[in-house]
Amino acid sequence: MKVPPLNLIKQLLKKKVFFYPQKYLSKKKFFIGLFLILLLAFFTYFLKPTYYDYNNNKDIIQNKIKDKFKLQTIIDGDVSYSAFPSPALIVNNVKIDFGNINSSKIIIKKMIIKTAYNKISKINELDFKKIILIDQSIKINPSNLKQVFNFLTLHKEGQITLKNTKVIFEDTQKNKINFDKVNLTDKFKNNKHKITSHLYFSNNQIKIKFENFIGSEKLLKINIPNLNQNLEVNFNKESTLKNLVGQLKLNIFDSILLLNFEGKDNFNISKSYLRNKFLNSKIDGQISFKDPFTFSIDMGVNQINIKKLFKSYPLFQTGKISKKINGKLNVNIKTIETFIGKINDTNMQLNFQNGDLKINNIKSQLPFSSILDSNIILLLNNKKPKIEYDLKLSSKNPEKLLRKFGIYDFNRKQATWYIKGIIDVKSKKIKFTKLLMDQTQIKTKSEIKIIEDAFNQNVINEGISGIFDLFKFKKFLKEVY
Repeated sequence: MKVPPLNLIKQLLKKKVFFYPQKYLSKKKFFIGLFLILLLAFFTYFLKPTYYDYNNNKDIIQNKIKDKFKLQTIIDGDVSYSAFPSPALIVNNVKIDFGNINSSKIIIKKMIIKTAYNKISKINELDFKKIILIDQSIKINPSNLKQVFNFLTLHKEGQITLKNTKVIFEDTQKNKINFDKVNLTDKFKNNKHKITSHLYFSNNQIKIKFENFIGSEKLLKINIPNLNQNLEVNFNKESTLKNLVGQLKLNIFDSILLLNFEGKDNFNISKSYLRNKFLNSKIDGQISFKDPFTFSIDMGVNQINIKKLFKSYPLFQTGKISKKINGKLNVNIKTIETFIGKINDTNMQLNFQNGDLKINNIKSQLPFSSILDSNIILLLNNKKPKIEYDLKLSSKNPEKLLRKFGIYDFNRKQATWYIKGIIDVKSKKIKFTKLLMDQTQIKTKSEIKIIEDAFNQNVINEGISGIFDLFKFKKFLKEVY
């Protein structure tokens, strides 16, 4: 007769083949024992990766970083494991490779790689989830900005976080731009790629937010709260890294710049504008972000207040233009309101070249059948910045024109003046090399010296922007005529 297994066990226990656990174990001891067993299992599982040979398996780690985070890395330092507060690898001296030359490599002294809890039983099963950089100092060559931007737009399985990190953009000439206390989170979840960051530049906090809803529009926002400045870029859903299409809106220094753009390295700009309290303009043209940065822009200005514009813009106060601004700006100003009347159809071409500015072919229709032709060269990229100029003013009704400047005894039916000279920006002094009326020198050298002194005292005594102040010219002409 067969005995069921359960009954057999009961009979054996009654015969004391096995001890009675109830007799020797209380509930308290049982749970303590169970806890110790689980604790031992916990430590065995989570501390096991401590004994892996990471340094002889760096290629496995590098490949996993590439697969999860789209980063090409070279690990030069040691690799260790930390179980607390969560499983992670500590990787020292890592080179992130964005190209084939040394300047394309970014060096990270310490990288923390968080790994999944349930996949640490073998080194080749490690599942990386997050890269964290804490209190690092990272140098990036500006020539790699394109590669860095492309990397940030990639869809990555892993998450990247920066905490209290310093980012330094340094070119081959050791020019530096520092961003301090950089905190950044780059993650991809539920078909949404999101980057958030806040950092400091020149003691001003900058907030950055990028959202990419896959298959939909993309949005980039940059805000500088202390300066009340912000940038917003909306990318159309058709945008790709090969062809960016969208609209940029920049609020800066009480101005609004709106650009509708399309392109990759070379962008076409259309139906755009720049507006502030000094001018209202339309913008079309091309901008190239290839090295070097260049542009060719057509700007149509409906309204402008030249006096206030140049007083507010620091160009003539500092005497400097960035060497990196190179390009051509064709300007047409429809109307300029002045005390002598409306100045119509002013055209000029501004050429920015390595810190210098050439304003060529300036031509304006002045009141009283008068025409102004001029060329101005601002040589600011040297120790003694200067402005070279030549000016021709032709009028078929000079009597009425000069009356606007307070001169009432001019009795010619028409006249042409030609002036050529140099202005020393730092010393605020002018030099007339030619001063002609109807092709005849109108003053002697001693008289020209008196005119130069009067010009310095009445027009440019407060700064070079005074040359755009017609009231100062009126005061000057009254004194010398």
